[in-house]
Amino acid sequence: MKLVSGGRCPVARCIFVTVPARILLFALEDLRARYGDRTPPGADPRLDTAPFRAFREALLALAAASATASAELTTWWEGTYNGYFLAIAAEPAAALAALDPTPACPADAERVAEPRADRYPLARVEPGRAEVARDRDGATYEAPFGAAAGHFGAPGMRRIR
Repeated sequence: MKLVSGGRCPVARCIFVTVPARILLFALEDLRARYGDRTPPGADPRLDTAPFRAFREALLALAAASATASAELTTWWEGTYNGYFLAIAAEPAAALAALDPTPACPADAERVAEPRADRYPLARVEPGRAEVARDRDGATYEAPFGAAAGHFGAPGMRRIR
């Protein structure tokens, strides 16, 4: 969000507007294929977030290298049992216009739109630097990718302290 005002307006006349975000969609099956082997032996892939952390690390390195300004990255799941997608939004969109995520994972789709209201914080990025976002208690949000075979229900997010 961005604060917009008409010059020296009283606070009551100031409004917040949503800044369009660049939203990348990554197919869950592609993420599993590329990062699923990061789950430690014996760990439950429905709970383990090591594959997500590996993806996040690769994507944030690319984002830091291509950022032209500061940006906030957020994430959420989209889709149904026929196919889930991890959405990554960059606000403002122009800050990461040059980002090519292919080395981390090819994006299945992309759009410029308002991000979802129920998104989770992912990272703060600026030219040459990226930092994982944390809530006020220092926790991060991570997404288990689940098992490559069998349906385990809709993917979710885990709050990790």
